[in-house]
Amino acid sequence: MAVTTHALDVAGTTRRMLVAAPRTAPSAVLLSLHGSRSSPEGQVRLSRMAPLAEEGAVVAFPEGSLRSGSGWEWDLDGDMAFLEAAVAYLRATFHATSDDLCATGMSGGARMASRFASTRADVRVLGAVAGLRAPSGGELARPVRVVAFHGTSDRINPFAGSGTARWNESVPEAVAAWARANGHTAAPARTEVSPRLTKVSYGSDDEPGAVTLWICAGAGHTWPGTRLPLALRLFLGRTAFDVDATTEIWRAATG
Repeated sequence: MAVTTHALDVAGTTRRMLVAAPRTAPSAVLLSLHGSRSSPEGQVRLSRMAPLAEEGAVVAFPEGSLRSGSGWEWDLDGDMAFLEAAVAYLRATFHATSDDLCATGMSGGARMASRFASTRADVRVLGAVAGLRAPSGGELARPVRVVAFHGTSDRINPFAGSGTARWNESVPEAVAAWARANGHTAAPARTEVSPRLTKVSYGSDDEPGAVTLWICAGAGHTWPGTRLPLALRLFLGRTAFDVDATTEIWRAATG
C-alpha cells in the first residue's frame, strides 16, 4: 500500500503527515499517532495500519511538534489545532463518506489520542496501545468506543502508574474513567483469554460506548502483534502475539 507525504499549514507552520488512501472515497478516517521519540515512518511500520486503506479507510500518520531525540513528541495542548486541521484536510481531500473518526496511537501517541478523543464529538473509536490516559474534562459529547492494550511489564509506562504528571493514574484507573464517562456503572467483566492474556470489558463489544482493556501479562512497551528487531526487544520487552492490536482496533472501528 502506497504511503504519501502531505504538508499542512497550521498557524503559519508547515506540518507533515504520511497518508495511506483507498482508491475510492473512504468510509472511515483513522489517525495513527506515533510514540515519543518516534516518527510517522516508525508508526507506519509499528502499527501495520497502512493496509487498512485497502479496507476503505484513509489512514494518516501525523508528526508531533516537539523534537525528541531522533524523533518527535506530542504537545497535548499545542498539537490539538494540527490534528483538527488534519482531520478537516483528510475529509475534504479524499471525500470521506462518513464523519466518524478513529483516533489511535502508541505510548505518547496514545496519550495524545486520549486527549483528542475526549474533546472531539466526532471521535467514535479510541485505540490506545501502551498509553491510555483518562479523558480530560467531564461528560463526553457522545460515547466513545475504547480499545486499550497494555503489558504488565511495561517499564516506560508502568501498568500501575508512576505518580508523575505525565503518567499519574494506573491503566485500570484510566480505563475505569473512560467507562464512567461513557455511562457504565457496573463492574467490568473479566475474561482469561489465555494464560498471558486477560480481557476486561465494560459493556458488550457492539455497544458504542464499550470500553475494553487487553492486559498482556509479561509484555513490555510494545504493540501486540508486531514483531520488533532484537535490539528493540531487549530494550522494550516482550511483545504479545495472542491478541493483535491492529485487528482489534479495526474491528471496533467497523463494528
